[in-house]
Amino acid sequence: MANCPSGGVVLAGSHSASSALHAVLAETEAAFPSALLDAGLPENHEVFRRTYPEVLPRYEAARLASTRRADIARYLAGALRKVVVWRGSAGDLPLHDALEVTASALPLQMHAFPGAPGWRPSVVYRGKKWESQRLASLASLLVERCVATPAAGEALTWVSEELLCDGAVTLSGRKIAVLGAAAEMAPTRLWLEAGADVLWLDAQPPPRSWRDSPGMSGRLFWPAGSVDLLAQPREVLATLRAFASDRPLDVGLYAYAPGHARELRLTAAMNALVDALPPELVGSVTLLVSPTTPTAMSLEDRRAMQMRLEARPGWEAMGARLGAMGKGHGVVVSGDAAASRTVVGIQGASYQAAQYIGKVMAAESWAGMAEEGCPRVSANTAAITRTRSLAHPVFAAAFGGAAALGVETLEPRQSRSINGLLTLHDWLHPEPPVPGNVRVHGRIHTLPYPLESALRVAATIGFARSPWLLAGLIRR
Repeated sequence: MANCPSGGVVLAGSHSASSALHAVLAETEAAFPSALLDAGLPENHEVFRRTYPEVLPRYEAARLASTRRADIARYLAGALRKVVVWRGSAGDLPLHDALEVTASALPLQMHAFPGAPGWRPSVVYRGKKWESQRLASLASLLVERCVATPAAGEALTWVSEELLCDGAVTLSGRKIAVLGAAAEMAPTRLWLEAGADVLWLDAQPPPRSWRDSPGMSGRLFWPAGSVDLLAQPREVLATLRAFASDRPLDVGLYAYAPGHARELRLTAAMNALVDALPPELVGSVTLLVSPTTPTAMSLEDRRAMQMRLEARPGWEAMGARLGAMGKGHGVVVSGDAAASRTVVGIQGASYQAAQYIGKVMAAESWAGMAEEGCPRVSANTAAITRTRSLAHPVFAAAFGGAAALGVETLEPRQSRSINGLLTLHDWLHPEPPVPGNVRVHGRIHTLPYPLESALRVAATIGFARSPWLLAGLIRR
């Protein structure tokens, strides 16, 4: 999505991403002082900017331990609305108010695919192709290897045993709007193979090659020009309303772009669009959460982490004694609650603000209001995936060295297939999903060290194995 420094969706005032995140956390701490007493949020923004990888897990652990956990999530999500605003010729407006201004829907093109509806899912994992009839076995393997949580395994098994008909899933007649449809993690094509009506909203048009694909079904709708969520949220809202007509949408929130706080601004814009749609037009909201944001760790997670610690190889134990693995454990504990220490500073404050406030807190807020007729919320954790957004020499090296620490990373096609299947579970299972339970974390959440420290070790191993990566680091 394009950057719009002179207008559109921006950070309020002179906020940077880190100061905006700090302001949201500080305002919430002031509203819940006793609950967040142990969060240890620095008063000074500069101190926070340097230390937020350690602060955020403490903050989340304190929130998780509080009896007012849900209230704090709603407050955090609401506070975000104050720091991401619409800037126009008349000054700054809250996004909610700006979206009340009527705009025209974007003219849409449509292509109807001739294929018979039916997505036949398959996943390549550890050199084997796991097709529809073997998905339950894949689920068991992912759980056994601590790559996914038991809830994720149960979800995949349910899809395999209860949802697939002759090895395929059909979504004929379902309307799905995908914001950021071209994103590598978005299962846009899979929904079309299943026969859905899909609204494509992205800065890039749909690939022309899709129109000649014999395996495609359903109908694809897209605007004639590119779509900029940061400059055209009113037009996008009108387009969503028009596409829905009188039927509920499945709304996928996949838009992503780095730099200039776009991660945060895009996430806030997408959330505002969901909130602005009439509730009867939103059947579900789907988003993916990064494993590197602070995440609630169950007792089962913590036991797996302890087992991993006890079974670590000698070289790793020696590195830990020398301090290479960082200080402390892989979680922050507060009472009976714990949060993962998985924040990585190199990803930036905008990324963490978008993930922690814009996704985790927003998802928990939406899901918590389910009794009031709000949509289902699919907010599952995806494994670290080798997308273009992670095209950085340190990440490339870390990918190369991650296996030495037992961490598994996935390719985009693997993540799209697995998370697409998990989304189907969240949409169609009789019981509504619980955000945070379904995680395909690739063992990030059972690593017994702070991820920031482990990343440095993995990167060192990766640079040693692929020294040519150092040239890319030097160029930066």
